[in-house]
Amino acid sequence: MDQVIMEMLWNKIYLEQPTVQLSGDSRYLNPLWVSGKQDEPSQSITTCFELRTERFYSYHQEITYKIRAALKILTFREQHVLVQFWSPRDVGKHQLLTTIDQPFGLGVASEELCSYRRDSEHKAFLVDKDHEEEDVSPPARVFRRGLPEWTSDITEYETKDFPQQDCAIRCNLHGYLALPVFDSTTGSCVGVLEILTSVKYMHYAFEVQQVHKALQAENLTSPQVFDYPTLKVPSERKQTERDKILDIMKVVCDIHSLPLAQTWTVSPTSSYVSHNKVIEKTCSSFDTRCVGKVCMSTAALPFHVRDLGMWHFRKACGEQHLDKARGFVGKALLDRRSYYCQDVTELSEEEYPLVHYARMNGLTSCFTIFLHSVEGDDGDDYVLEFFLQLGNKDSTLLEN
Repeated sequence: MDQVIMEMLWNKIYLEQPTVQLSGDSRYLNPLWVSGKQDEPSQSITTCFELRTERFYSYHQEITYKIRAALKILTFREQHVLVQFWSPRDVGKHQLLTTIDQPFGLGVASEELCSYRRDSEHKAFLVDKDHEEEDVSPPARVFRRGLPEWTSDITEYETKDFPQQDCAIRCNLHGYLALPVFDSTTGSCVGVLEILTSVKYMHYAFEVQQVHKALQAENLTSPQVFDYPTLKVPSERKQTERDKILDIMKVVCDIHSLPLAQTWTVSPTSSYVSHNKVIEKTCSSFDTRCVGKVCMSTAALPFHVRDLGMWHFRKACGEQHLDKARGFVGKALLDRRSYYCQDVTELSEEEYPLVHYARMNGLTSCFTIFLHSVEGDDGDDYVLEFFLQLGNKDSTLLEN
């Protein structure tokens, strides 16, 4: 595979040699061999809007070009990986989702990956609004819902929910992730990016973030880890509410010289996972540890870091979900009251998954305050978490 462009005899499709420069820790990652380069949309088509068909062709070609460019800068933990794009096509009165003539990439040009790619090119799925009963594949469901779908092992699916399951198993593919792709300008879903690997990953945070960054460079977007569903913007009421919470945090931290304060709330269910043969909604962690649980997240919520030495801890909190049923943060939410913990480092990792980071940063005492929004019909519940000064286990300030 030393030549710049390698011809795949199995379908006479060319794969371009990876050109992304890897250094440091990234040298252990695997770039993709991306399907043969097509010409960019011609100027005559991209500037002509006289016919609807020409407008559609121009837009379709533009998305294809952007996806191919994004694939070229993607890197993965696993070499035995296939990434392919599913695109909607109007066929008569129907809309089909297909991967024919769409960009794809291989971590390595193995016969197994090529075989699955060939099988995918023979599939097409109805995604018309009037044919919801046709949602028999992950790409079709992801396109319709606009939400991701994933599993650590394809065998977790019922065969009826994953028509290519037998082929995937024969091709030694197990880990699965499908992400909706949106046009950042219009907000419309333009297709689905599907990732299959031979590894049974327990979490896909790395892959999701890699895809999001690559698409962002092309003015496209996809869901992120520990975030609200793509393109969902807090209402004006909620934004005002969170601004008030931030003001409270700053005042309390400044008066009592507290190093860190942050907000937790129940993480919205914004992806689907196949687990134990059942497809169920889950949070946006892309982690099997969150499946079947109600999780709490601090991502995209108010926080105040008074002591800059706490940035590493704050960053870890933004990348971690807490089980609502465990720990003092969840207890404050369930009981709708405040709690004080003299030393979080004495808690087990199951009770408080962030205990390791708390120990690293010397954090000990902490208190939580439950807040409920009284504005609107769908008032939110929040838990404000305040950490005392390093090594301070004096709870007298709670009486003030």
